[in-house]
Amino acid sequence: MNASIGTILVAAGQSKRMGFDKIFKPFANGLCPLEICLHRILSSPLVGQIVVVVSKENLERAMEKISTLCHGKDIKIVEGGKERQDSVYQGLLALDSLWEYVMVHDSARPFISEGLISVVFQAAREMGAAVCGKPCSDTLKEVDMDGKILKTLDRSKIWTVQTPQIFKRSLLEKACMALQNQGDIVTDDASAVERIGGTVKVVFYKGNNMKMTLQEDWEIANLLLQKEKFN
Repeated sequence: MNASIGTILVAAGQSKRMGFDKIFKPFANGLCPLEICLHRILSSPLVGQIVVVVSKENLERAMEKISTLCHGKDIKIVEGGKERQDSVYQGLLALDSLWEYVMVHDSARPFISEGLISVVFQAAREMGAAVCGKPCSDTLKEVDMDGKILKTLDRSKIWTVQTPQIFKRSLLEKACMALQNQGDIVTDDASAVERIGGTVKVVFYKGNNMKMTLQEDWEIANLLLQKEKFN
């Protein structure tokens, strides 16, 4: 299958809740999350170019890591912005214009796979925008500032949404420009597309696609990666 996707790999976060820079800290297998994400994304024949967005402080370190992983594919490194959406926008500006579809992925999710990219891409081709996620299994409560429960939400309509998220480029560009002009802040790119009236399809993914936010997440990911044969 020919390459069809330009990818933005977001790695510009400050890891405040983790307590250390999780993106560049090596796991027991010797590879850091950035390296693992790149290795897995590069294995997909759908991906033709990757733009890695990092903080100013990590530009040189990212270049050192990426220099050994190119495998003949085009990888660029750019400096991110203040908010996550600013980093995605900088990544979008750096992507070559030839890519009709753009995938955005958080480097804090090191278990991305070729299969996951493929199913989300197929849904994006149908709808113009697609994300992966799972139906929520927890009971959800709306709570006020004092910790008092206001109401119970209907979880049958609630999904937890993850990355990768894949969009038709023209749609993502329009959504990013709207955020830049309005000064609004969103927590994912699907939200930006929704705000301009775009329809986003959610693809159920039953595999492990955990996000590392807290130190215990790091430990779990580390244990899971030790069980994998990683080439």
